Amino acid sequence: MSTIAKEILTKSTLPFISNSTKPRNLYRALKVMDANGVGETVTTTKLIGKGFSDCYYKVTSVKLRGPELNHGKAYGVEVWKGKVLNEGKAVEIRGGLKWNWVKYTPTADHIGSTIKA
Repeated sequence: MSTIAKEILTKSTLPFISNSTKPRNLYRALKVMDANGVGETVTTTKLIGKGFSDCYYKVTSVKLRGPELNHGKAYGVEVWKGKVLNEGKAVEIRGGLKWNWVKYTPTADHIGSTIKA
């Protein structure tokens, strides 16, 4: 391997897959997901920390902007404690820069409660 290639690989600032699960602002979290996060479910670490379960957004569209795509607007269907709000219509996801966001993965308890209901 050439010395230029070695230098590029060792000094690369490309995001790794392991870094995609770290909490970050909404737009940084979405830009590392497939299709900029469209179709994914996201929630804030604030809600998780307060013990709110089954509260998340299902992302429907994303418009990223800025030099590093760290700003923009995101829209999604809001689910609060397992109930879809606003008749399933997409709303703007607020607090994208204010809180830390992570990909939402339901636990076995959430899956079991939706099957029983």
